[in-house]
Amino acid sequence: MRKTRLVECDPQWVENYHGTGKIDAVRFNCPEGHVDCIHVIPFTPALDGSANVRDRVQWQRAGDDFETLTLAPSIKRNPRYASREEAIAAGCLSEYVNDSMLCAFHGFVTNGQITFCGDSK
Repeated sequence: MRKTRLVECDPQWVENYHGTGKIDAVRFNCPEGHVDCIHVIPFTPALDGSANVRDRVQWQRAGDDFETLTLAPSIKRNPRYASREEAIAAGCLSEYVNDSMLCAFHGFVTNGQITFCGDSK
């Protein structure tokens, strides 16, 4: 079942993602409801307002808590495999194929609200 608020996805701040010792990423469970599927999104500026220049950070952050967090541009995850059958054909053991391997979440986080793009699944 899809979740439309970031707070429903058990979000957590990630400290030191870029080796800066600052909170510079957010980690949350998949809004699509995939089991054992986690998204970690690095952002700039860090939560203290400082810029992250160590790595090329794609996402810009606004908001200081999970209720007001905005990340731009959209978040798009490319699945490792298009289907369970494709994963098995590629050599994965069926008991180890999980939702995370097939996740194709694509959406926006705006003011803590998650909106899904048409190709999200």
